[in-house]
Amino acid sequence: MTFPDFDTTETQILELTSTLENINYQMAELARIKEALEQQLFIKIGHGEDGSKSYIHGKYKVTVTTGYNYTLNKDEYLVMGSHLPKCFDPVIQRIAYDLDKSVIKDCEKYGSPSELKLLSDIISKKPKKLHVKITSAI
Repeated sequence: MTFPDFDTTETQILELTSTLENINYQMAELARIKEALEQQLFIKIGHGEDGSKSYIHGKYKVTVTTGYNYTLNKDEYLVMGSHLPKCFDPVIQRIAYDLDKSVIKDCEKYGSPSELKLLSDIISKKPKKLHVKITSAI
């Protein structure tokens, strides 16, 4: 009987983990640098506060998009929203459907063939993108 070489496997895992951690750090640092450079370019170009426009500078076409993210304070809206005229009420209420993954997994595990068929007709299932997060174990 042969046993796998755990030292080699452990060493390889540590090397891969260390490399991924280093890449993650470099990507985060590059993202910070990119954000600072984009802000400087935005200021130099003199783009406005809201909208998208392309600028030609030498061999580069620079497209700048700016705008605002709006967030609803639901508690305040419930109290004060009725005071807005209908034409200025920006809130559109919708019906939302949420999936309970534990119920889906229970059905996949214990459901009859007809229940599984019905479930597969109304819900599609695709694998997520692989995500590996590395943090310090200390």
